[in-house]
Amino acid sequence: MAAVIMMVGFIGLVEAVAVATSSMDHARRQTLATQIINHEIEDLFLASWTTIAALPTGSTAITIDSQFHEAMQAVGDYRTTADSVTFSLARTVTSPDPVTNIREVNFTVTWVVKTSRRDGSGNRVSFTHTRANSVWLGKYGLHLSYPQS
Repeated sequence: MAAVIMMVGFIGLVEAVAVATSSMDHARRQTLATQIINHEIEDLFLASWTTIAALPTGSTAITIDSQFHEAMQAVGDYRTTADSVTFSLARTVTSPDPVTNIREVNFTVTWVVKTSRRDGSGNRVSFTHTRANSVWLGKYGLHLSYPQS
């Protein structure tokens, strides 16, 4: 009887470790996504108004700065070669009102986690996550940012 109780306890412990590891991986990816967005916002803070005003409206795919490539590889699923994580960055510029001289720029980092698990149809299970942040930029120095998710 004691052996059965110990076995149930060990199975629960193994499951708890797996859940904790998964949560840590997700937290690392969220942190990296936030750092990527903050980097882009800081670049806009340093840009001239001419550069900001010339940004195309609508959604634009942006290349993630190469300084983050090593970090993106580090937060990838390394348990098996079938698991992978891909990051993408999009910028959306709104409020192109020439009278107010204010632009709203939204950044969204999306990452897709493909696992080696299979669904009922035999397809690989994947999870999509996003992190977003907005910044308001003014011609005369108004800069305000706030996280959305």
